[in-house]
This record gives sequence, structure tokens and C-alpha cells, in this order.
Amino acid sequence: GEQLPTLMAKLCGVDLRCDSFPVGTVVQTSVARVNAIIVHHTLSGKNVFSILSDSAQAGYLWGALLDAMSEFNAKAMGVRRLLG
Repeated sequence: GEQLPTLMAKLCGVDLRCDSFPVGTVVQTSVARVNAIIVHHTLSGKNVFSILSDSAQAGYLWGALLDAMSEFNAKAMGVRRLLG
């Protein structure tokens, strides 16, 4: 949602607001102290960030993302909902 860049600011030092990080932009950075690549793109008409990281860190990173989302009363939607 609209709070996504603010949520990500808690985990990442890169400014991910649309004026600084438009759709089609890719950045390599640290997300919750995990080396990651963030891709800003659209999926079914919604602006989304895909976060690519080492699979060994996936559990930790997912937990950090869920924790940050809870502060904004956000929930993981899943691909089926995005595509549906």
C-alpha cells in the first residue's frame, strides 16, 4: 500500500519513495542487515517491491518484514491475492 516506502525505511537506508525509486528501478542494499536486491515493479496493476536475497537468510528476513508490517497493521497478501 501507500505506506510501503515508510515501512521499508525502517529496514533499509535507501529512499524507496516513488519520486526517488520509480517503477523499473533496481537497487542492491541491506534490508534488515541482509544483503538484498530490491526491484520496484507492478504486479496486476499494483506497485510492489520484489526483494531478492540469499536463501539462507530468507527465514530471518521474512520475520523482520512481518515484524515491520505489524507496526503498520499490514499483512502479507500472497501471490494469489495479487494475481486474483
